[in-house]
Amino acid sequence: MTRIPLHRRDFVKITAAASGAAAVGVASAPAAHAGEAAASGTGKGTAFLHGVASGDPLPDGVVIWTRVTPEPGCRPGSRRGPSSLVFWEVAADPDFHRPVRAGIAATGPDRDHTVQVDVRGLRPATTYHYRFRTLHDRSPVGRTRTAPASRQDVAGLRFGIASCVSYGNGYFAGYRHLARRGDLDAIIHLGDYIYEFASGAGHPGSTDVRPMEPLGECRTLADYRARHGQYRTDPDLQAMHAAAPIVATWDDHEQAGDAWSGGARDHDPATEGTWAERSKAAKQAYFEWLPVRQDVHGSTQRRLAFGRLLDLTMLDLRSFRSQQVDPTDNAGLDDPGRTLTGRPQMSWLKSGLARGNATWNLIGSSVMAAPWRLPTGQANPPVTINADQWDGYRADQNELFTHLRDHDRRNTVFLTGDLHSSWAGEVPAPGGGAPVAAQFVVSSVTSTPFGSLFPGGAGAQIIAAILAMNPHLRWGEAESNGVGILDVTKARVQMDWYKVADRAKPDSAVTHLKSFALDGATKRVVPATTPV
Repeated sequence: MTRIPLHRRDFVKITAAASGAAAVGVASAPAAHAGEAAASGTGKGTAFLHGVASGDPLPDGVVIWTRVTPEPGCRPGSRRGPSSLVFWEVAADPDFHRPVRAGIAATGPDRDHTVQVDVRGLRPATTYHYRFRTLHDRSPVGRTRTAPASRQDVAGLRFGIASCVSYGNGYFAGYRHLARRGDLDAIIHLGDYIYEFASGAGHPGSTDVRPMEPLGECRTLADYRARHGQYRTDPDLQAMHAAAPIVATWDDHEQAGDAWSGGARDHDPATEGTWAERSKAAKQAYFEWLPVRQDVHGSTQRRLAFGRLLDLTMLDLRSFRSQQVDPTDNAGLDDPGRTLTGRPQMSWLKSGLARGNATWNLIGSSVMAAPWRLPTGQANPPVTINADQWDGYRADQNELFTHLRDHDRRNTVFLTGDLHSSWAGEVPAPGGGAPVAAQFVVSSVTSTPFGSLFPGGAGAQIIAAILAMNPHLRWGEAESNGVGILDVTKARVQMDWYKVADRAKPDSAVTHLKSFALDGATKRVVPATTPV
């Protein structure tokens, strides 16, 4: 890469504009450390190996992200390398002829050499371009977009939807599809951005397409940092992040399988240390490596407004939940003392839904909200539930659905991943009556599809049985990996499902699978004949 010398006029321009930004988790660069910037560049285009990203768009701002490799050997999780100064720029054009904001951020091994800047002073509903540089290297250019102003009438918005991404299980063709569209305002990621599994391990029926780093299961801060770092070397993931801002929440595998507030199914305190230390390490790495604003509790719970068209609420359904119970334990399932959301988050969620005036309420829920009865294949009991989702916390489920019914919030759409399958349907009201919301579930980007666990075509039979047991669901498919496209207008919310032909192939085709919409007039989920 060509060296980009920092002339005095550039420095004056950058520092003069730096007042328009607030650093997230990084200190302002003191003048006494100015010499560090010169030492941090390699001059060979290797300082920005992990790409760029942006996220959590506001009407006046967005978080931008990168990681610096200040010298060879400074691998993610290594805690090696000097502190660095990084110059960032935001412009109204991809060639940076019209700069609007710029500044300096400091980073180092204490935050795994990652950089996050919460850039403010931007215009609403506007596309921007951003980049980072040391004295000798320059990052790729990213594209981002701010949210519409709070009172702005918006004709439509379009989002990519993704979840459940195992690096070891395959290549990220679904991400490539999102990156190449060029029509997305943001990407909503519903959890399992990484998996903590050891290389070669994973879900039943999974196949090992490429090795994981580290080879063992992630347990320490160094492990989680290294795993995030490996994901961020994937070219399709980098392209997706560079194409649009992300709005993400975590599910369980960013920490450990079936995580809850005090532990996880896949965590053994006797051999793996305390859950508090492991969870703290996993969350620290997550916030270092993703452009996500954390709330005051260190959670991913937050609400973003997109003009008068929609409010997007992202839930944290792992940090505050009670431990899961056996699906046959009806007393435990109904226990009002058990919670999925935690009382503060439930109150915050209900209050926001009651006060909101947007045409649509989108809720990013990492686990399925609508009831989902499952066949057991046995005479007694003939059905069961997935106690890790809202069905396992029926007091919270009933409280939220009753709140939606009583406030007539039938403009609500639950967006979910987790199940490695695709579903479209409605959320029934407690006690019957009109549905209180829609439920759209997107399949996994690479993790083993639910239906592949049943050989010989039995997966389709299982789906048919599930639909028969759950008449509020309109459609299901469990054989494909893929992503979703959510298109929102005043008249309707439409989800298009796209399937990946073969996750084991880097150049796999991605084709349209199915489309359903929540009609704004009838408040019913209906088939859509064509994708947007």
